[in-house]
Amino acid sequence: MAFWRPHPRQRRTCEEYKAELKEENYHFRSELQTEVDTNHQNERRINQLERDYSQYEQEIQDLNREIERLENASEKEIVELKSKISTLKSQLYQARKDA
Repeated sequence: MAFWRPHPRQRRTCEEYKAELKEENYHFRSELQTEVDTNHQNERRINQLERDYSQYEQEIQDLNREIERLENASEKEIVELKSKISTLKSQLYQARKDA
């Protein structure tokens, strides 16, 4: 039984394998660098979104405090107006009585 051997021209040399591996390595390194760049961009975007989130959260808290202040001012104003109405009613009653 004879062992089959490829024709010497069909055999790949160590240098050919090495060249193929270098090419694949270059390709994979390029893909890896693309992924690294994408990750850096995503990290920057995430950091910006976190800063935006903090800023918006602070703005919401400020607006809530302003709403509370205005609500309290409105309640105070309502109490003052009711007091004026009461005073005017008693003055009107007194004026009718005097008339």
